[in-house]
Amino acid sequence: MEPLSSEEARRRFRAVLDGRHTPRRRLSVAQAKARLREVDAGLDIGPVLSAVTRGQWRSAVLSLLAWFNTDAGRAFIAPLMLKLLPLAIGLLDLLRPHKKRVHTPAQSPKDKADS
Repeated sequence: MEPLSSEEARRRFRAVLDGRHTPRRRLSVAQAKARLREVDAGLDIGPVLSAVTRGQWRSAVLSLLAWFNTDAGRAFIAPLMLKLLPLAIGLLDLLRPHKKRVHTPAQSPKDKADS
């Protein structure tokens, strides 16, 4: 398989995110894993999955946090964080107590001249 250009990879990724991409062929699990490893050799979810299946949630979370601290992990999570940022700001705005504003009626130029 020939590597994609950066622009073509972005186009395909956006199509998948929008639900427009339909796979052209069925892959076995082994083939999908092999293709995933070709794409990003630094992505290893094995320790996380094995910890989850054993019920070791703390170990799984720590493994994910360690991976998010790598360059590949930060590159993976950054777009998601940017999309969730407006939601987080909106939620924080809802939780913050608002001060009541006292509105004073604006004086018309006629009223100002009278006083």
